[in-house]
Amino acid sequence: MDVRTVIPDPRLLHSTSAVAVTQGAIGGAGGAKGDSLLVSVTILKNAGPATLTVAGFAGEDGTARNVVLTGSSSVDTVYNFGAGLRNTGGAMTLTASVADSIIVGVQPA
Repeated sequence: MDVRTVIPDPRLLHSTSAVAVTQGAIGGAGGAKGDSLLVSVTILKNAGPATLTVAGFAGEDGTARNVVLTGSSSVDTVYNFGAGLRNTGGAMTLTASVADSIIVGVQPA
């Protein structure tokens, strides 16, 4: 049996400014704590490795923290998070260091 996980409408991030995620939709007006799941990130190879900063995850002290995912200058870098990582610390935002180099899959929590 061929089983696939389908990420609804993965998006290529064009902006290098923070982009809000609202109930699993990239580019919404601004989400809330616990409303979205980060399911996958693909960072395309780039001359200077691109990064994606994801805000909204809780640290061990319950405070909202950022996670930085790093790409490579020689190969595409793929992150798959199974059922997804919930933004338990605050509203989720995505900040790409390089435009048009990062593809993100999110879904509602």
